[in-house]
Amino acid sequence: MNATQDSAKTPVQGPAWNLDEEYPALDSPRFREDLDAVKDLLARLEPAGELIGTRAAGASALDPVTDAALLAACGSFALGLEEARTILGSLQVYVNCLSSVDGSDAEAKRLRGLLQGLDARLDTAAAGYALVMAHAPDAFFDAFCGPACADPALHGHRFLLSRERRLRPRLLSLDMERTLSTMAPDGLAAWGNLYTNLTGTLRCTVAQPGGGATAMGLASASSLLKRPDRTLREAAWRGINEAMAAHQESFSSILNAISGWRQAEAGLRSRVEPVGCLDESLHMSRIGRPTLDALMGALRQSRELGRRALRAQARLCGVERLGPWDILAPAPASPGGPAGRAIPWDEGVSIVRRAFAAVDPAMGEFVDRMAAAGRMEGRDMDGKRPGAYCTRFPKSRNPYVYTTYRGSLSELSTLAHELGHAWHGEVLRAVPRMESRYPMTLAETASTFAEAALGDFLASEAAAGGDAGAAGLELAWSDAQDAATFLVNIPARFEFECRLREARPSGPLGPDALCGLMRASWEEWYGDSLSGYDEWYWASKLHFHMTGTSFYNYPYSFGYLFSLGVYARRRELGPRFPEAYVGLLRDTGRMEAEEVAARHLGVDISRPDFWLAGAGMVEEKVSRFERLAAGASGH
Repeated sequence: MNATQDSAKTPVQGPAWNLDEEYPALDSPRFREDLDAVKDLLARLEPAGELIGTRAAGASALDPVTDAALLAACGSFALGLEEARTILGSLQVYVNCLSSVDGSDAEAKRLRGLLQGLDARLDTAAAGYALVMAHAPDAFFDAFCGPACADPALHGHRFLLSRERRLRPRLLSLDMERTLSTMAPDGLAAWGNLYTNLTGTLRCTVAQPGGGATAMGLASASSLLKRPDRTLREAAWRGINEAMAAHQESFSSILNAISGWRQAEAGLRSRVEPVGCLDESLHMSRIGRPTLDALMGALRQSRELGRRALRAQARLCGVERLGPWDILAPAPASPGGPAGRAIPWDEGVSIVRRAFAAVDPAMGEFVDRMAAAGRMEGRDMDGKRPGAYCTRFPKSRNPYVYTTYRGSLSELSTLAHELGHAWHGEVLRAVPRMESRYPMTLAETASTFAEAALGDFLASEAAAGGDAGAAGLELAWSDAQDAATFLVNIPARFEFECRLREARPSGPLGPDALCGLMRASWEEWYGDSLSGYDEWYWASKLHFHMTGTSFYNYPYSFGYLFSLGVYARRRELGPRFPEAYVGLLRDTGRMEAEEVAARHLGVDISRPDFWLAGAGMVEEKVSRFERLAAGASGH
């Protein structure tokens, strides 16, 4: 079925995004010009990086006066590298956007590999420069990018470079660093590409309630997990898992290779001090281990809240326990969004716009600009990759939102979530590019904040319209779903990845072993709150197969609870909140997460009491849902 035919049958689905402002096509002159520009920059950077690399071994003795020529060469190299990464990043984002909507696009796949190769060449060229910056004395480093630096353009490099300097014990020799960079495109990255190619083209056979079966892509089958028909949800879940089982050897090979690569690299980097499986993730998340331990400890103490939410949902559905196919389901009394109907795309965008404008008029205007510019993808069609995301083109700094939309309240919430990310990127236009790279932990603050803003807005609208009963129950259902997701499902993902990292050194794990690890992880966190566990989740969940980030899980729970603290500030500050919120978001790319929390919230997130206070706010939501569910079900 093509997109036009599908649109006629699914009028609420979203539009195709318009990427022409970035590049009109892969064979367009603009795309080719930028590709040539990256190659030209590489031709200059590679020999320059080679020369800088000759000084890496003695970098700890560099002097800003006697080595002034090297200082200047490093400055020129850094600015050229930033330009190359900006252009290359835009090319990569464009290719990824095309691959997301059409997993069979052969030219996009070819160019993705080509661009990854160029990215690896940049990493290789920059290896010597990175070692010089990491090992240079403070005086040399301060002269390079400190306040007294002659070139203000380099000031924005200081934060990220300072963080890399902390990793000195993990750095390898120049030859080893270059070797790893050279091997990555056909090693680590290639396994992630294989997963994307498989999931973008595989077909799921879904039994239909009226008889027969329909073959569809993974994204379409996944969207059925949010439909009101429980029989259809179970059929979609089983169809997805059958497709995972059919490709189980491929998926297990991918996961083993990614985990094995990471562990081998950590072993190489453990010469001076041991590098643990979480160290890379903590560095990328910009948090310390005490903060992660405090978060996970609070989640473990609070997991019963998520289980209570699931049990109350089951009572409302009239079943003893929910199945794993029910965890994304809409409220049973509502087949679509508010008022028991599917929400057309334009109406959904309008709702999000008004919800954002209630927080800050500038946020509402931003949603209008996103819609007018065609920067949102929401079609429901075969070939699309599952999930949703927000991306930014580094060159233009324009954000784009990707989702599959069919009008449910959860999909409307997903749209708000991704537009929250987009707003975060928008306010960072005023920040130097090198200071706009925020970690995933803080990224999820803006997105989950946006979901909270949408929920409050819908609740107030329902109350004002005299529809507080049904609409209130549906919104409370969404709150309960969030509690189960962030207090149970996300930690179960973290549990699985920890167990995988512990088991992988003994050898590759087969599909049965991986299913066993996932089953044990779900049992640890879900307990008896479900009728069964999703043991193929390790194969169907994209996040486990992403090569750019490990432990792509706990930051969601971090952002959920952290955003509750931010949202509480909205009530405290009143009309002063928009300015304070923008200030917080702008600091996310140039501070550690602990520093952002201390400066903007006045809290210490390395202490459990902060996270437990957030869980206390969740308990209020769960208790409210339990009361509403009991009333609606007659219990």
